[in-house]
Parts: sequence; structure tokens; C-alpha cells
Amino acid sequence: MKRKWTSLVLPAALVLLLSGCLFRAPGDLYRQPERSIGYEQLNAAIRTVRVGLEAEFGVQVEDASIMSGDNTANIQLQDLDGDGQRESAVTFLRMPGIEKPIRIYIFSRVEEEYVVTGVVEGEGNAIYTIDYAQLNGQGRKELAVNWQISNGAYQLGVYTLDGVELPDEAAEEGGAQMAGRSRMDLTGTELLLTRCSVASDGSSGCRLLDMDRDVRTEVLVTRMDASGLSSQVELYGWQDGALESTALADLSAGITAINRIRINRLAGEYDQPALYVTSTLADGGRVIDVLAYVDGAFVNAALDNSGVSREMIQGYTEINPTDVNRDEVTELPSPYPLPSYGESSSSNFWLIDWAQYDERGYRNHVLTSYHNVSDGWYLEIPENWRDQITISRNDQVTGRREVVFSHWLGEEREPEPFLSIYRMSSSRSSSVEEDWMVLREDENVIYAARFHNSAWDSGLDEMDLLDRFSTIQRSWYNE
Repeated sequence: MKRKWTSLVLPAALVLLLSGCLFRAPGDLYRQPERSIGYEQLNAAIRTVRVGLEAEFGVQVEDASIMSGDNTANIQLQDLDGDGQRESAVTFLRMPGIEKPIRIYIFSRVEEEYVVTGVVEGEGNAIYTIDYAQLNGQGRKELAVNWQISNGAYQLGVYTLDGVELPDEAAEEGGAQMAGRSRMDLTGTELLLTRCSVASDGSSGCRLLDMDRDVRTEVLVTRMDASGLSSQVELYGWQDGALESTALADLSAGITAINRIRINRLAGEYDQPALYVTSTLADGGRVIDVLAYVDGAFVNAALDNSGVSREMIQGYTEINPTDVNRDEVTELPSPYPLPSYGESSSSNFWLIDWAQYDERGYRNHVLTSYHNVSDGWYLEIPENWRDQITISRNDQVTGRREVVFSHWLGEEREPEPFLSIYRMSSSRSSSVEEDWMVLREDENVIYAARFHNSAWDSGLDEMDLLDRFSTIQRSWYNE
């Protein structure tokens, strides 16, 4: 009996000892984590810079805002020399009322202190986005900064720090040498300054990627023309010792706004990068342009002979390009309305043909779906349903939404229901009837379905329905 109690008590005691909670004062449990010595040194270096700028310009130094993108923190740790270590700290300051009021300071740790090892100056009232990439094939990564000049006006600036001499970390006086240098000695070299656009969903018109797959990053700049006649995407690459324009492709003629800019790739074995730009036309319709290298040329693969993309969406604009079949290639939607019977309206009932472009520039049909965006689900439609079905809703039961798929029998005859799909709160699980099948059960929602007795053979059984039913991933609309 004694041995049994010992075997129970010893593990419990070890757990308590390892947790450390028994031997800590109550006040220690609520104490803020201690900051590292490096953190304090970096903050001290930033304070020194702020005080110096305030003394020089006679204005209060503010933190500069970064509006969008992957790098929005006011202090960012970056690996600028590509050695795998985030050795550089980047911060963003603004001095209202002066020429080039925004300053980007790059600090590097030299022995036991942080010193300024680069400065970038820019105009505007904020930074929209900032990215870091190796563009010239040597030295430190370049900075690509989308300056927000004013609301609706943006400029892309690309800067290299390669001309700024770094301190010798082995020399004891290295930090002191850098601290004694003037801001002009530390200022990066401007490689490019050009107008760029921002889409209405907030996506930036500046993108960095290896577009031509030559193992070197290029800069893509999207520009919206206010007249709608010559909106373009321009490609810049390192050439003959400078960042030069290397290619230009037109967006659809007549666009009045850019809604969405995304990077993905084309179908095929070579993972060809592509830029997908969704824009609005004057009549409210939308067009999707696909820009990529095809047969060695940078082109808009979706453009037809009229100068407008063949990927046009009219009447139903709730859906965006997305990877609907999960093959890591973007598919483009082409909605078409279903017929309606009697007084029901077909405006909310559309099927969507999805297509993707391959690396030869060819457009290929992938699948057809019905997307119920409001209820959060979609169904892949069998090909034999084409021109054979219509859809209606039945929301008469409180807390339950029903979508009814029916066999279309023509304008003079009432459609024959063959399938219903339901969405209901999980708190109403008792509403799932005996002959229904549960398609998906999330934390707060249940999706269920049932087949109606119908003379028409839809070709679908329960297993097929489970395979074809999916919930809409919200990340598709926020990527």
C-alpha cells in the first residue's frame, strides 16, 4: 500500500516542481516579461535619432504609418544581407512640414550597440506598403516603398543600400565610425521612382517576384489611367547595371477602377507566375486581366482583339477569381443566369463556369459550380445538369434556409424538384429530419440535404453529393 501511494505522489510532486509555480511570489506571476538588452539598445538608438531630427528641423517627430501589406509594424527585423539572420532593424519616422518628410532608418548591431547603417527619404503623408528583395544580384536587399502622396495618389520608389559602407564588425571603433557619419553618407540610392496604383480592395499595384523565372526578382507596377484608355502593367528588371523597364502589357481598355490585384500562377509544369487584375467597366461590369510571360513575351493572355479581356462578368459580381478546385492555380469565374418559372426571379440564381489559363496562354474549362455566398457553401455541378436545371429558395421555416434544385421542364411547366440543400443553426439540430443526410457540421452551422422523388435521374448519389459539396473559404476573398 505504501509503494502504491509513493507511485502516485512522486509524479504529482515533480509536476509542481517543474512548473515553478510553488516557489514564485504572487507578484512575480503578474510581472511583465523582461525585455532583452538588445531591445533596450535599439530603442536607445532610435531615441537618439528622433532627438537629433527634432533639433535639426524644429518639429516633433512622429511614427510614420504603414497602411497595408505584409510589413506593417513600426519596427521591423529584417534579413537584408541574405545570411538567414535578421540582423537589421528598420523603423519609420515622419517630420511634418518639411521636404521629404518620411524617413526610413535601418539599424545594424555592431558589437554591443545599434548604429544607423542606412537611410531612405520619401515624400507623402504615409507609406502604403514596403517590401524587401534582392534585385541587383549582390549586396543588401533593396527596399521597394509605395509612398502614399495623398489619398488616391501613390508613387513606387526602389532604393539600394549597397553604396552605404558597412562598419567592420571586427573593429572596436566600427560603431563609433558609423555614428560619426553624415546622413548623406548613409542615404540609400534611388533606383526607381514611378507612379503606381492601389486597388479599391486595398491591394497594392506594386509586386515583387521572379516573373520571367530567371532566378532574379523583378518589380511589377500597375497603373490605372484616369481616362480608361491606357491602363498598363510595367515590368522592371536589373539590366546593364540599372533597374530598367523591360516589358509592358495593356490592361483592358475602358476600365474605370481597379478592384483587386493578386499574384498566382498559370497551369502547367513550370509554375509560371501570373498577375490577376480585376477591374470595373463604365457599365458596371467587371473584367479580369491575366498578365504573364507566354512564349517568352510578357502579355495579357486574356485580352481579345477588341482590347478588352474575354473574362467579363456582367450582372453577377459577388464572386472573385479563386482556386476553386484546390490545384494551386487561380480559376476565373464566368457566371450565367438560370431560367426561372412563374413569378420567381432568376437574378440570384446563377451557375458559374470556372476556367484557368495555362503557360501557353490557352484558356481551359475546369468545372461548373453553384455558389451560395450568403449561406457560405457551393456545389460542383455535374456536366449533365447543364441546361437541365433551375434553382429556387424556400425560407419559410424560421432559422432554416433551403435551396431547391429542380429539373427544368420549359417555361410552361412547373420545374420538378430533385434535391434540396439546407443551412441551419447547430442549435436546431433536432430540425434535421430522418431522411436527410448531413453534409457538413461546423461549430455553429449544420448543412444537410435530401433527394426528392423525381422522374429525372440527376446522376448523383449521396457519396457524389458529399464529394461535390464544399463550404466557402473566406480566405479566398481576403488573400
